[in-house]
Amino acid sequence: MYLFFAANPKKPATFDAKKRMMDAAASSGFLCAELEERAPVAGEDGILIVIGGDGSIIRHVPVAMTARMPILGIHFGRVGFLTELTEEGFLTALPRLKAGDYRLERRAMLDCEVSTGRIYRCLNDAVLYKLSFSGVTEIDVRIGGRSAWTVSADGVMVSTPTGSTGYNLSAGGPIVPEGLDAMVITPICPHKLHVRPIVVRSDTEVELVEHDDGMAAMDGQRVCRVAKGESLKITGSKESVSFIRFQQMDLYSRIQERLT
Repeated sequence: MYLFFAANPKKPATFDAKKRMMDAAASSGFLCAELEERAPVAGEDGILIVIGGDGSIIRHVPVAMTARMPILGIHFGRVGFLTELTEEGFLTALPRLKAGDYRLERRAMLDCEVSTGRIYRCLNDAVLYKLSFSGVTEIDVRIGGRSAWTVSADGVMVSTPTGSTGYNLSAGGPIVPEGLDAMVITPICPHKLHVRPIVVRSDTEVELVEHDDGMAAMDGQRVCRVAKGESLKITGSKESVSFIRFQQMDLYSRIQERLT
């Protein structure tokens, strides 16, 4: 089995940790490669080891999806809601990893279509937001083909259960336990108090229509302009990404540990 290692380029300490972890894994009989030097091949028997925080993991989701490979997150960030082990935990977990003594946790994703017809996929959230720092934008929110609101705000976000503990939570949205077949629609800094987050089924199509020029972002990455009258369509994806877990995660303990 191959272990592909990726480190956060903004944190030099993660590169030192990567070297130590690769040496230990190689001594345990694994084939090891740095992701920068050798990309995994689709269908290859391997695991993607990401050393960093949640942002590092999210940036490497496309690699894991393309290779159909699970992710094991090593905590070297601030929050680390998606990470599973520390460096020390990884070293002690190598025998279990080799024996396949772990479970795979599937995480749902979103399919996001812009007016050009291009499809983007994301793990956390899709956001349509204003271009300028000052002022607000108006966005029509359509749920299942029906008009729900026209909201004056900085933007509107649609998040997965995974993303519900990220930007959605900061914007006042609810935490949605993983495994629920749901998406959260959350206005960002709305100008009216009656506009509140809505939870819908993941197979619902949510369409966000811009009244002004805006910008679409998926998982925190700006991807395209959305002109006045154009839309961003979002629904649950048939694709998913898997994470390696050695124990059952207690969501509420993790919230207390890492978000308070």
